[in-house]
Amino acid sequence: MKKLRVILCAFFALLLSVAVLSPIPYNVYAEDGAYVYIGGYPIGISIDVGGLLVESVTGVETEYGIAAVEGLRKGDIIKRIDGKAVDDVDDISEIITTDDAVKIELSRDGENMSFEVKPVIEAFSQKPRLGIKVKDVLYGVGTVTFVRSDGSFSALGHEISYEGESIPFVGGHVHACKVVGIKRGTKSEAGAILASLSPDKVYGDVSCNNSFGIAGKLDPSFCTGEKVMIAGRNEVHSGAAKIKTSVNGEAQYYDIEIIKASHQSSRREKGMVIRITDKRLLDITGGVVRGMSGSPILQDGKLVGAVTHVFLNDFTKGYGVYAEFMN
Repeated sequence: MKKLRVILCAFFALLLSVAVLSPIPYNVYAEDGAYVYIGGYPIGISIDVGGLLVESVTGVETEYGIAAVEGLRKGDIIKRIDGKAVDDVDDISEIITTDDAVKIELSRDGENMSFEVKPVIEAFSQKPRLGIKVKDVLYGVGTVTFVRSDGSFSALGHEISYEGESIPFVGGHVHACKVVGIKRGTKSEAGAILASLSPDKVYGDVSCNNSFGIAGKLDPSFCTGEKVMIAGRNEVHSGAAKIKTSVNGEAQYYDIEIIKASHQSSRREKGMVIRITDKRLLDITGGVVRGMSGSPILQDGKLVGAVTHVFLNDFTKGYGVYAEFMN
């Protein structure tokens, strides 16, 4: 857990269930004249899944070949085995010591259920196995959009999920992170920021995960740099703008164009369509890449939003969410 991890930033094609937000006035930030510190730098993120996430169903190697263990599916979150909570990958082997059937309690597609599963004895170890690979923590990388003076922050601009599917969110942490390279996009796949993450270096907590990104508290050392006002969505217009992002180890401003700004009447994602116009950024990334999500968008000296998604048919284009919608 403490070794350095290199993450391919889909973030997170991991990527956890929508946290319910209390209603807020959509233009509260603009009305209050709130100033925030601009982000644009990467952070490592670990998410506790509240159990053990079934990453894959592998079957068990026996002397007669691979034996399937019926019942479990990829994406399941195992909560308890025979009434005992499981929070660590080692808990399964400590609880299951024979091939007698066990009661599995889990969450599947947001629904709680339970059933009996019969382990299979593995040929090599002669120990009972469930024929699955599990994770107790999900790791990824995202970009901070802004930080307030009290250390509260917003990042990503979209929900964290696992391979496109929502899973329950029970909290997480912010870790040290460093950009180590860029993977450019191909015809079949968007590009990505490559970054190293240090699980043992914790700089904050994640307390919220929803369709507009993640939020939480950062160490006070992050409350530095340039401060700007958050613009109301009705202030945003088509035309020249900038994003601040880290693709070469240092957060820098790059020129973009806001192609479309939808003056949404309700709190929704994808309020803007943007195009990267800065040759420096295009030379490095080819356009919007995964891991750039959360990069702040600025126009007329105000924070107007964050980059969220890339157009797969044109990497120079992407979507943005309005900053006032981010919690």
